[in-house]
Amino acid sequence: MSEKELKILSLFENIEQGSKAAFDELFMLYHHKLLCLAKQYIKSKEGAEEITSELFVKLWLKRHNLSQVINPEVYLFISIKNACLNLIRSEKKRNSIFSLSSPIEEPMNQENSGMADQELYNFLDEAVAGLPEQRRIIFILIKEDGLKTKAVAEIMGISVRTVENQLYKAVKSLADTLSLYLGYHPQNRKKRRVASQLLLSFFF
Repeated sequence: MSEKELKILSLFENIEQGSKAAFDELFMLYHHKLLCLAKQYIKSKEGAEEITSELFVKLWLKRHNLSQVINPEVYLFISIKNACLNLIRSEKKRNSIFSLSSPIEEPMNQENSGMADQELYNFLDEAVAGLPEQRRIIFILIKEDGLKTKAVAEIMGISVRTVENQLYKAVKSLADTLSLYLGYHPQNRKKRRVASQLLLSFFF
């Protein structure tokens, strides 16, 4: 078990014992990640924020059962996904929930964000938003949130092989899109360098 997994398990154990400090730490670690995932399912920003807040409220109210959770991180992501799908089903008749073009709010690689100009990241955000829904969510969970393929398979309810295939297709599509971007700006060395770094980040 990794250090990260041990830390989250420890937080769950402390929360079960009523530690508000542990709950606050978990909130700081996962609120934004869970909110970003909720936004991939739900078009309404307010709806995504409400679902994410409700998840943490329920987590605290039901904290006495947290020792039964084997993988806390997967539990959190599955919980937010299920909450979103439940809302989608309940509101399906209104046809206002599915998110097909929700942009990614954060740069794909924060370490390089100071090097790139906004135009390039906007271009990449649009490319990610244009991926098919399942493929987009898998890419975000693995490349942005750093989850393993097995964990993503559990969250999405699909096989590990499907996750790997969808990730490969997402990476290839984004790599092709960025390659085209490089061609559009042959005179701009800075953009070519940053785009090349982003291409490499997809594979490593």
